[in-house]
Amino acid sequence: MSRRSWLGVLQVVVAGALIYYLVLTFGTGPFTAGLEAVTAPSIAAALALGLIGTAAQAQRWRLVSRGFQMHLPCGGALTQCYEASFLNAVLPGGLAGDAIRTARQRAAHRSTWLSSIGSVLGERLTGTVVVLLAAAAALLTTNWRLAAATAAGAVVVLIAALPSLRRLPNRTVVAVWALSALGWSSFAALFAVSAALTAPALGAADVVALAAICLAGMSIPLSLGGWGPREGIATLAFMMFDYSGALGLEVSVGYGLLALVSVLPGAGLLLMLAVRGVLRNRSEHGSRKVELGADIPTKLETPDRSGESI
Repeated sequence: MSRRSWLGVLQVVVAGALIYYLVLTFGTGPFTAGLEAVTAPSIAAALALGLIGTAAQAQRWRLVSRGFQMHLPCGGALTQCYEASFLNAVLPGGLAGDAIRTARQRAAHRSTWLSSIGSVLGERLTGTVVVLLAAAAALLTTNWRLAAATAAGAVVVLIAALPSLRRLPNRTVVAVWALSALGWSSFAALFAVSAALTAPALGAADVVALAAICLAGMSIPLSLGGWGPREGIATLAFMMFDYSGALGLEVSVGYGLLALVSVLPGAGLLLMLAVRGVLRNRSEHGSRKVELGADIPTKLETPDRSGESI
């Protein structure tokens, strides 16, 4: 088995073990209660917030890609980010969609792997820096050691992102960070929607802090479509803020469901892409049949005894 296969198995095992442990500890009640976050208004809010977050990511990707001399069309970047977000949400690890996005960008622009990886990685890492810094700020009031460790993690990620950012002018770098903050805000707002429906007694300040910590939990690359570490971190975070762990699990489950709804347009785009591919293959196959048939005469000309053809 390859290293990539082992990593996929590890992600599934870790995420499954965490969910199993949470079910043993809190029962299935919090998972059922999390379904209360899925209503018609919350679905509409999820789709709207998903559009804001995905559009911010697409524009951030376009800006970072310019540093690698690749100019992405606005609509194409948005489409690919939607598709990648959906794949990240349903496949282990949360990175499969970005890997496909990298390969497609390389093929479309005939760039090197280094350039394509650098643009996608730089785009993702800047978003992760904002997520970790927000979590570090939220943790300051409860555990300064965890806050320091999270801030240190943000510094490490920032160092990894610098090679991509150094290619950009200062004004563009500022825009990249602003878009990252906008993307984070859309995810935090979606968490607030889940909290309002599953835990309405939470204070507004606590919702923001808990959202920051739980979103940071999603950065752990051992999830199964986002599930696993997020629920574990949410449970611990709520207990740190003197709420029940079961309540944190409810809000996290609700958020996970709404987050999946927010990227569902990506599923529709992937379906359209697959249908176009099938139709194109059929069209090309039909064209080849016509070309082959064009060389075959409709009548066989053989001389009869009188020298005329029939």
